[in-house]
Amino acid sequence: MTILDLIPQPDALDIMARAALNDPPYISRQVSEWRRFYLGTRPAEAADLSVICGGWERTKPDYVVRRDTFPWLAVEFVADGRGTLEIEGQRHRLETGSCFAYGPGIRLRIESDPRELLSKFYLNFVGRQASNLLAGVSLAPGTHRIVPDPTELATALNLLIADGAQTRPQTPMIVALQLHAVLLKLGSANAEEGGSDRRARQTLQKCLDYIEQHYLDTVTAEEVARACHVSTGHMSRLFGRYGYNAPYDYLVRRKMQHAAELFDSGNLLVREVADRLGLDPFQFSRVFKRVHGLSPSQFVARHGDTNSASLN
Repeated sequence: MTILDLIPQPDALDIMARAALNDPPYISRQVSEWRRFYLGTRPAEAADLSVICGGWERTKPDYVVRRDTFPWLAVEFVADGRGTLEIEGQRHRLETGSCFAYGPGIRLRIESDPRELLSKFYLNFVGRQASNLLAGVSLAPGTHRIVPDPTELATALNLLIADGAQTRPQTPMIVALQLHAVLLKLGSANAEEGGSDRRARQTLQKCLDYIEQHYLDTVTAEEVARACHVSTGHMSRLFGRYGYNAPYDYLVRRKMQHAAELFDSGNLLVREVADRLGLDPFQFSRVFKRVHGLSPSQFVARHGDTNSASLN
């Protein structure tokens, strides 16, 4: 499979999104195909990270976008095609794997090559942690990067867009969690790494992949380190170096993300979800609240189902 296989095809596009007259003024009309979602321009003020909108689009041959500023933080990622980017006085060639960030006060110009039309993803977001997240992963507004593994990012962004289009009350929280992961992937990309840096990233990715595949059966960070043939200390340093939470925190957050997805998928009791994660209900409730800021009961009640998250 190549990255081209991950780009949405016309027959998979959201038909409702084709009503261009309903699109906000900041959405370009110079596109021939697209998938989009909108979660509102007024997220909760207390939110650490909130997605305004996002999508994928294929440009028309005359695609040119000029902006002197933008109301929110934004990240764009090129999945296919070519073009040029002028941002903060710097000119960059856009190609598969290009990503860049902008926001309030950032001037930019994006132009598609009419012979190799751009296919690109975009995400617009706000929140108390939004700027710090971008800065922490070396993707501050006004910067441009090349992603070494564009297929991985295209997969993650397609999943995010699909979830963003769901009309369910948990969507904003689920998409915000996915955005956090996408930002870490985007910001850690650096095409000019030396040999030792590449080996470090490969080791980190091996650990991340292991957690993703085995988080339900893994209890400690030491288990991850043993399985990946690396010391616990070295693994912790790698996670910190590339902007991730400590390995154990990352593992716990992945478990709690899965728990939120389980609550969203059906009428499950807290003890049932806790059992699937190998935790007792009270320990699970404490950890869930520490990660999400809400108890399981509050999480479900806030999203319209007060009966499914009970300790009974």
